[in-house]
Amino acid sequence: MIIEGVPPGLCPVPIVIFSFDRPDYLEVLCRGLLAQTQVTVDPARVILAQDGGVSRRTGHRHAEPAKLRRSVEVFRHHFPQGEVLASPHNLGIAENILRGQRHVFETLDCDTGYFFEDDLEPGPLYLAALEAMRAATEPFADQVGYFAPYGSQPEPEPGPEVGLRQLGHHWGFGLRRAAWRRIIERNAVWWEEIRRNDYRARNRLRLFRLWRDRELAVGGVSQDAASELACGELGLARLGTTVCFGRYIGREGEHFNQKIFADLGFEGMRWAEAERFTFRPLRGEQVARIAETARHRLAAWRRDTLEPTIARLEARQDDPDRLATEADIAALWHLLLDLRQVPPAVMARHAGKTTIRALRREIVRMKDFRRQTGP
Repeated sequence: MIIEGVPPGLCPVPIVIFSFDRPDYLEVLCRGLLAQTQVTVDPARVILAQDGGVSRRTGHRHAEPAKLRRSVEVFRHHFPQGEVLASPHNLGIAENILRGQRHVFETLDCDTGYFFEDDLEPGPLYLAALEAMRAATEPFADQVGYFAPYGSQPEPEPGPEVGLRQLGHHWGFGLRRAAWRRIIERNAVWWEEIRRNDYRARNRLRLFRLWRDRELAVGGVSQDAASELACGELGLARLGTTVCFGRYIGREGEHFNQKIFADLGFEGMRWAEAERFTFRPLRGEQVARIAETARHRLAAWRRDTLEPTIARLEARQDDPDRLATEADIAALWHLLLDLRQVPPAVMARHAGKTTIRALRREIVRMKDFRRQTGP
């Protein structure tokens, strides 16, 4: 099998793999990368961005040390010449992805990078398809954000002709440095908010409220959602293929479980097989149309769905990152410590200055709390 027009040889673009505590998935990804046929992996240009287990911010352990060690072992087994960027602390998905992208675009000073989360199994032509997309989009580089060839789901075209369409998820994608810089700058306020807490404890209510200040809005607050929103506002098309060249395997993860995986049609996902694939010519008006269609969809979501979404969240929960009032402090002191009086120094230090989340964390770590409740 080949993709016409793509020169065979080593992949000229660095590849970053984002890894945490799923060594079995990582094994599948690594094997898939080494099984590439037309465009093969340069083993010295594969990088593992391995996240750590314990949050420096909260001290919470998010993964078993054995699984983290095993992930590094799996990578080193398959890519002994590759580079491991092992974080000593848990960064969370968003910061780990940002770290890998900075490594490619700033440390290595590359114009383009290919980025894989550990839950995509690439078919044998996946890198060749990425190279075909990179070449096709080069004339329109200032109009394109993300591009990935895992195909439209749940009913991809069989080929051999391959068209380009709206991209869904950011799996096994290509990204250029110029677009990355614009996306990061556009999401500066989102980054400021996301860094208040561990990524898994991100404040969805506050993050959705941020969309009120944006031109458009999207029905999520993850790093992928924020990037999708930035692309929509910047007029950057996110391009996928009509033909499938990879297989999503993430039945369990931060944003997926077995039911969601099955409901979205990924259970039977397979890459296409044909003797030859040919990418249809890409034209500027097609790129612009895909970007504009995405913009209209995000504008409609902001107009029709943002406020009802915020209202539902507000009806269910309060904002844990609001500043504590004197009444809040007194209530927590009583509820968690069974004490009716808050020391004046404590009240002065926290009232109007400390968030409910941070105050609660401080109290449950106090000796008085542990003495009464146990470990």
